[in-house]
Amino acid sequence: MLRLMIVDDEQIIRESLSEMIDYASLGYELIATAKNGMEAYDIICDEYPDVVITDIRMPFLNGLDLIQRAQKADSHINFILLSGYGEFEYAKQAMKYGVKHYLLKPTDKQELIDALCSIRQDILLEEKLKQEKQQEMLCELQSPLEQCFLMEALERLDEFPAVYSRYSSLLSFPPSCLFVCICTFVEQSYLEDFLEDAYAILEDLGLPLQFPILYVKNTAVIIAPFDTLSSQDNFRERICSLSYPIQTVTFDLAFLHEDSTEALFKTVVGKIARFETILLMTDQGAVEIHNNLTSSWKLRKIEEDISQITDRIQASGYLTSLFPDDLPLESAKDLALSLFLRLDNRQSTEIACDFFGKLYGCASVAQVRELMEIVLIHDKPDDSSKSSSNILLLKAYVDQHLDSENLSLKWLAENYLFVSVGYLSKQFIREEGMRFSEYLNKKRMDEAIRLMVYYNNDNIKHIAKQVGFGNNPQYFSQVFKRYTGSTPSDYIENIRRSS
Repeated sequence: MLRLMIVDDEQIIRESLSEMIDYASLGYELIATAKNGMEAYDIICDEYPDVVITDIRMPFLNGLDLIQRAQKADSHINFILLSGYGEFEYAKQAMKYGVKHYLLKPTDKQELIDALCSIRQDILLEEKLKQEKQQEMLCELQSPLEQCFLMEALERLDEFPAVYSRYSSLLSFPPSCLFVCICTFVEQSYLEDFLEDAYAILEDLGLPLQFPILYVKNTAVIIAPFDTLSSQDNFRERICSLSYPIQTVTFDLAFLHEDSTEALFKTVVGKIARFETILLMTDQGAVEIHNNLTSSWKLRKIEEDISQITDRIQASGYLTSLFPDDLPLESAKDLALSLFLRLDNRQSTEIACDFFGKLYGCASVAQVRELMEIVLIHDKPDDSSKSSSNILLLKAYVDQHLDSENLSLKWLAENYLFVSVGYLSKQFIREEGMRFSEYLNKKRMDEAIRLMVYYNNDNIKHIAKQVGFGNNPQYFSQVFKRYTGSTPSDYIENIRRSS
């Protein structure tokens, strides 16, 4: 369901718009109404609707100013503008902000339905393209993700359901991945030729690999849809007909079947877990997986070290030792990927893809360190005696960027903390007892008052810019009056009189 908000300064129009359409049947949920632009902007900063139906002429903050300000917080919000006749100039201005739907009052029900349906189609198409892009990214990262999955599964076979759940959506395991062929007496001296022939046979029989071939101690593990006895017999016959000049023993094939993909992979990992060295045969060649302290112990030790870290200073020092500048960049990225997948238990596919994009866009080990510092700190568990690290990081960022006009909970969630905006919003309200928009406005007004007292400055425009209101001193004055009960000019004058 898409989230919808209605904004109009006339109560009868708000109520009429709220009741004239069965929004649920169109795929919308009406989450809020607002009586002016200022109230609407505060709701937008906390609720992030997908679509806003708004009047143009309203007190405090008109529809166009609302759109301009809201788009800085979330450029993905779609607006439907309502206005009376003779306001074509408003329509032209709205088009500059990317508004596609401009309806005249009194609002025609069918026109509004058509606009909502059009927006929904556009959003669904955009989401589809976004998902396709995520899948492309996951395909590009298929090999390192497979390596991480195998390493963690080998280390935590007793917790395999949790490991499988973490990776199943990222690796898109097919639900019908139920068969594995264990081919023994494959000697490493002719392994490359054997694999080339095996790939050709699988392709000829129409049996796509569902995971890279694994090789351990003269044994090839082939996961493919051998779901009929005929396919198994054909594959066995074709493989056993192969021979190589240096071959000493005839191949032997056994097929195993499980009731679920998870059960199959647990069986496979259990069978290879006793071998020290495992080859993962990827498109880029054989990747050697060491099933010993070389990989598993190191990651476990890092987890233990991280569990002792309590603040950003400790995290920074530890990550400097973990990711030194002379570490090869690709090695740093692989280690960071492994740690992210082990440490972050809340990530969705979308958040994981966002992290992957940022990680593989890092141009230096220092950038990898900075990215991992965010992940490491935000992973620390909540403490009942103080705010969680998520909120501590958020508040610290707000303090350092109060002058940013684009500061928003959505940006902080998706680009700084790597959590969903809904999760962060609820966490903030639970720990701070107020919405983020209230907290942000309070911080900005407190800073504005500090600047007025310190500089005794009546340049309202300059103060507004310093506390994140950009070139909109009028809106700053309205928020300031709502917070203090007086205008900025009156407040400064009172300061001068009392000094």
